[in-house]
Amino acid sequence: MELGIEGRCALVFGGSRGVGRAVAGALAAEGAHVAVCARKEWAARRVAAEAAAGGGVRTAGYPLDAWDEPSATALVDRVVAEFGPIDILFGIARRPKLEPDRALSWKTQLDNGFLRFKAATEALLPPMRRRRWGRVLWMIPRPVSANGVERRLWSVTSAALSAWLESTAADVAGDNVTLNILKPATRSVPEVAGVATFLLSDRAGGLYGKTIEMGNGGRQPRAPSPRPSDPSQ
Repeated sequence: MELGIEGRCALVFGGSRGVGRAVAGALAAEGAHVAVCARKEWAARRVAAEAAAGGGVRTAGYPLDAWDEPSATALVDRVVAEFGPIDILFGIARRPKLEPDRALSWKTQLDNGFLRFKAATEALLPPMRRRRWGRVLWMIPRPVSANGVERRLWSVTSAALSAWLESTAADVAGDNVTLNILKPATRSVPEVAGVATFLLSDRAGGLYGKTIEMGNGGRQPRAPSPRPSDPSQ
């Protein structure tokens, strides 16, 4: 499938394994240049090398030392300086999880699940708007634990993300920049990665401010009708 992202630059948060790794590979296969970040630099570099194996694209791996707002902004600045302007941002929020002593740090969870992606997105949106093209997708994995506190924390974080994203998406949609959320219940990595890659493509220009549920009866997005070309591009 031609997704219209050849030559675009993508930044993948949490790309060392699973869906993030698959999305990095899928974007590279479509001709996008891919910067991968993960807590372990060697893992990010490994995935970047895998993505580049097909040839024709640039890739790089970066470490993200802390899962908080300042480190996310610092990473974006570094990637833009070294790798180039970013057109595509994909990130995976960490699942809510109680600490071993069963204590729960709401600030830590808010940083992990919301503030770092908000900071990275806000850093990248202005240049995306100037170029009149951008794709941002956050994936929020459902908690695997049956713990009621973790499920409630996931619901609160999801609600915060959705509310902020919907209002922001409406402001930038006129500049052909989309922001969406993906909430998969299915464990099929190829299936989730396929939907994520579509949402990060040129074909998803008609989808913005949406929360896409996968699994448990959730609907998957359909390709929007072709839109008129932008004379300014």
